[in-house]
Amino acid sequence: MIGRFKNRPSWLALALAIGAVLAGHGAAARAQTVNSGAGIGPSQELSQPAPPSPSATFPQVEHLFGDWGGIRTDLGKMGIDVLLSYTPETAGNVSGGTRRALDYADQRALEVDIDWQKLAGITGFATHLVIVNRAGNNTSTAFGDNLLPVQEIYGAGGNVAFHLVYLYGEETLLHGALDISAGYFPVGTNFAASPLNCNFMQNALCGNPKELPGGDDGFSAWPDATLGGQVRVKPTASTYVQAGLFGVDPYIYTNPLDQSGFNITPSEYDGVEVPVEVAWEPSFGPDHLIGHYKLGVGYDSAPYAQFLGSVPGEAGPDARNRVQFWALADQMFLRQGKGDSAGLIGLAGYVHSNPDTTVYQDEAFVGMVDQGFWKARPEDTVGLLFVYQSVSGQLTQAQQEEAEFGLPYSNEATGVQTHEEVLEANYDIHVYRGVNLEPDFQYVIHPNAQTSIANAVVLGLKANVEF
Repeated sequence: MIGRFKNRPSWLALALAIGAVLAGHGAAARAQTVNSGAGIGPSQELSQPAPPSPSATFPQVEHLFGDWGGIRTDLGKMGIDVLLSYTPETAGNVSGGTRRALDYADQRALEVDIDWQKLAGITGFATHLVIVNRAGNNTSTAFGDNLLPVQEIYGAGGNVAFHLVYLYGEETLLHGALDISAGYFPVGTNFAASPLNCNFMQNALCGNPKELPGGDDGFSAWPDATLGGQVRVKPTASTYVQAGLFGVDPYIYTNPLDQSGFNITPSEYDGVEVPVEVAWEPSFGPDHLIGHYKLGVGYDSAPYAQFLGSVPGEAGPDARNRVQFWALADQMFLRQGKGDSAGLIGLAGYVHSNPDTTVYQDEAFVGMVDQGFWKARPEDTVGLLFVYQSVSGQLTQAQQEEAEFGLPYSNEATGVQTHEEVLEANYDIHVYRGVNLEPDFQYVIHPNAQTSIANAVVLGLKANVEF
């Protein structure tokens, strides 16, 4: 439905490719682990102490097989951190939707983080690599919902043996005041991101608010990426400002040749994504009640067809300058342990996108996670989430005109789309070191943002194993 210009500027591909090779720097994390904005950056004089090692920001994770017989310790001394994980999700609607459905999806992931300061004496430099294998089906599509999938682990990776999520470097300078990143990685790795998001199975939030990557080729998100880079500056210990420049791949979610992620073809990019984000990360009181408050905007220069044309059923002319805005916050209100997430934490957010060319127009959510509420089981976590998602007003108007003239609905809908809400409740059980099991309940109101589809009750089970 959305058209794109065929001519793609070679200067953009050349600039991004050269930037990735020369800079070789990147920032960040994995799908469920987002760096907190601790920056790193310019070279120090010899009289100054060395900057903090990048490995200090690597995720600290339990492992089912512990230290792997001493292998992890030996690798750690060399600055090499290896993570192997398995995440399955099963979900089925017991009522509502267009029909009953039960489907399973899963992901196997390999992450390798290398601290080159330890390994080769390259001050402040680290590299990050993630490869995944995904398989399965989407329950939401089966019962008529293509807007907010109930299984976040489904899709985008392609049914291939190995899918490259990211490969990039990170240079930290000025004792953590500057962080420079470049390579092949998703915009959502560090922008509009939070490690709290994947406490939920609903794709409306895990790992970025769905509206950002769901309605925008420019805002790439796990497990898909483009060439690009970012710079983060920390004016104070509790604030940061970051900006990036990424290529826009019009085939990022659709090209069969792109399913492996290894087919990096910047010559096909047809625009740039420029995200900018500012954040405040305070810690209140003697209990160190941690908060994260973020404001961001993303600009996408690629061409997209507008929903409304001069003739019902036909797309409008191409438009550029797509803009998205986000405001996100989380705050711990009660501490119940020593970890950064050990306590009662509230979270909320709002995202707005240009409705002329984007299916998703406004997303708002509010929720809470509570880890340590049960003293006998301090690693267990309960989560509650409510999400409101509206579709583009222009898309709604186009579909109303199509209904009036008896034409097929745009966006592959089966009725006029307006808005959808989801309520999710889950309980994450810490079964054993590195093993978590999460029963999940979701109530989907107006699936696919259509009043013509009955509200759905979905029961699910999510697990995560870190080997």
